[in-house]
Amino acid sequence: MGLSLCYELRFTGDVTAARRVLAELQQFAKSLDFSAVSDIVESGAPDRSEDDQDELSPEHARVLTILGSQYGQKTMRDGTEVWIDIPPKHVIAFGINPAEGSETAQFGLATHPAVVEHVHQDQTWIIETGLTGRFSWTQCCKTQYAGLQQHGGASNFLFAHVGLVRCLDHLITLGVDVEVKDDSGYWEHRDEAKLRQSLTEWNHLIAAFAGQLKDQLAAHADHGVKAPILTAPDFEHLEAKGLRAWTSPDPSGASSED
Repeated sequence: MGLSLCYELRFTGDVTAARRVLAELQQFAKSLDFSAVSDIVESGAPDRSEDDQDELSPEHARVLTILGSQYGQKTMRDGTEVWIDIPPKHVIAFGINPAEGSETAQFGLATHPAVVEHVHQDQTWIIETGLTGRFSWTQCCKTQYAGLQQHGGASNFLFAHVGLVRCLDHLITLGVDVEVKDDSGYWEHRDEAKLRQSLTEWNHLIAAFAGQLKDQLAAHADHGVKAPILTAPDFEHLEAKGLRAWTSPDPSGASSED
């Protein structure tokens, strides 16, 4: 839970073109002075032998599989609506750690099988995915905690969030179809003052929620709350502002105070 930047990428082209797109994006990301930009890795490259595949840790391979997967809704013959997990065949990706406190944003492109098997009511169904001939990718990156005081505050958050939006803008210039859900609304309005205010409101909200949950679980020794917002030096201040917003006579609960 927290202010995040979510994006879906779609690209039509061959393996060479997909590699070129990500290589150009990686070079662009390196020009933005992010904390770290990783190497590009691949899993399941169709034009490489088994011995020539990139070596990935089990955890890294798992993450790429999750982010490269797609999910399709299918109406079965009996009228039941089911969700179909479509794992990737080939993944090309690299990571960006935009700033301290932010999650790592993985940018990638993945291909998928033409058909998948799905078990429904003890029967195995062969279902067409409709994803052949194109690459896709989905991720949400939580940037909010780059704005905690110990990581540099609002300016650090703005650097991380705006920088990732610039990467998504750059992908569009490279021919990638980009869909974005930005919890701050910055993708639509491009107003840094509004983005800063959104961070303030999210910090208040999450601090109030985490504080209340922590108090509720305090009596249970085997339970606890772990959240980055709890590590903020000004946590009690943020929590108080959040609680005040919840009980504010203003329907929006808005506050212009930091």
